[in-house]
Amino acid sequence: MLRVVQLWQDFQQVSVSVRRLGDILNVPTEHQENSSTLMTIKGAVKLTNVTFAWQVGNAPVVNAFSLTVRPGEMIGIAGRSGSGKSTLTKLIQRLCTPSEGQIFIDGIDIAQTDPHWLRRQIGVVLQETQLFSGSIRDNIALAVPEASLEQVIAASELAGAHDFISEFPLGYDTPVGEHGGRLSGGQKQRIGIARALMSDPRILIFDEATSALDYESEHIIQRNMAQICHNRTVFIIAHRLSALRSADRIIVMDKGAIVEQGAHQQLLAQQGLYAHLHTLQEATV
Repeated sequence: MLRVVQLWQDFQQVSVSVRRLGDILNVPTEHQENSSTLMTIKGAVKLTNVTFAWQVGNAPVVNAFSLTVRPGEMIGIAGRSGSGKSTLTKLIQRLCTPSEGQIFIDGIDIAQTDPHWLRRQIGVVLQETQLFSGSIRDNIALAVPEASLEQVIAASELAGAHDFISEFPLGYDTPVGEHGGRLSGGQKQRIGIARALMSDPRILIFDEATSALDYESEHIIQRNMAQICHNRTVFIIAHRLSALRSADRIIVMDKGAIVEQGAHQQLLAQQGLYAHLHTLQEATV
């Protein structure tokens, strides 16, 4: 009897897995008919009255959002959890589609572009870099496997990773271990930045890229930010507002909309939401 019960439980688990696999296989492929690509992009980004909700009938996560970003501008994005910061960057990558409004890169509506081409123009560094079994070189060149060692080293130097990689006896051939277990959090993030730079993207997105790091590791990355961001359009989402001080402009989001924008000192002087969040952080240091 126990064997029958166990078999029934196993059957139910397999049935759920098969249904989930079916859901994945039935997801329609992204529409690419009549899609366009640009030979090179400058990095101008414009969002016009963009609205998005994860489910029909739910409150918008991004609501009537408009923003114009110049090529090479560094934009800091601040706000409480759930204010729409990460969703905004997913929209720019065309990982989700707005229900209203348009998003343009260099004047081209991204809805009309090849999504795979678009994502190759955008480098993304998330809060936790996922590394795979293999060497450091393999992980950095993941999206560009044909890259030469010289190209990998150039990206690593820009990301501030070359020095610590060179200290390993095997250098770039050093195995990272399962999930990068042989490396520290700061080392993994710098490898993640090097990986994002491999395709020489004109647009970079840092989504809480340093929030889980100790202050020393964060300082190493921040020290290299000017060089990393040179001639690129950059969006930085950060819980630690200190990471946004060097931004050309900081937008403060609440309920999916911009409620404040300006430079760090300007926003502090306004005594609004940004100043409130800054005061809370200063009190916990």
